[in-house]
Amino acid sequence: MTAPSWPRPYWRDSGAQALVQWFVFGDFEAELRVDAPRYRTRGTPEGVEVARYVHDAIKSWNGYPLGGTMGRLFENENAALFERADTARECLMLRGNLADRGDLDYLRDLIGTITALSDLGGVAIVDPQMLSMFGVAEWRRRFFDDPAFTSRSHVAILESEDKTAPGRRHIHTRGLRKFARPDVSIRNVPAEFMAPAGQLAERFLDFEALGGIVEEGREVVIEGLPENMHAHHAGSLEDPEFNNVHFELRWPD
Repeated sequence: MTAPSWPRPYWRDSGAQALVQWFVFGDFEAELRVDAPRYRTRGTPEGVEVARYVHDAIKSWNGYPLGGTMGRLFENENAALFERADTARECLMLRGNLADRGDLDYLRDLIGTITALSDLGGVAIVDPQMLSMFGVAEWRRRFFDDPAFTSRSHVAILESEDKTAPGRRHIHTRGLRKFARPDVSIRNVPAEFMAPAGQLAERFLDFEALGGIVEEGREVVIEGLPENMHAHHAGSLEDPEFNNVHFELRWPD
């Protein structure tokens, strides 16, 4: 058996399913042929559907990625890229649910396939789980040019006001559902501790992406804080803030 290209050294089966989903907007060639060796892919994993749509036909969808709050976010971040996506003739959607696995070669295959599709007429790629839209060159730099796996590339770390603690910040991830893992939420963060809280979120997302499981009640010790934190699992897959379940840590007062 061939060794996995993207192993998960901490893997234990969570019993959950990984959700993978991307939208590729563009004006594509009539026949889409992917040069598998060139793009380091074995093809689309079993359980993942690739659907091709006329762009105008999906604009009325609930969850259409260029509409609503998400679309406004993309337009505000990069109006020129948003316009290229918005005026594209077609959209390809890759979506599926996969069993929790001991390697990430399914993700490597999909990254290669999407890179190939971007070279066959794509202009923009949307990852709704990360609330992110990428131009073709940015996608290639971030996900494909380096053949090694980098967990941080595939998960967003977001920061906002903590609605449960006035004057404090909320740091959380989006995107760990593609690894069949809960997202990370750190609440009650003082402004002066934003950097270490962000680093803590990044350590946890890396551990989970590489297959680790954060148990309920897990103690988190950070030198210099008055007390330790404990992880508590919460949420649902329908939670719009995460699009996933999550575990929560509360920064000590």
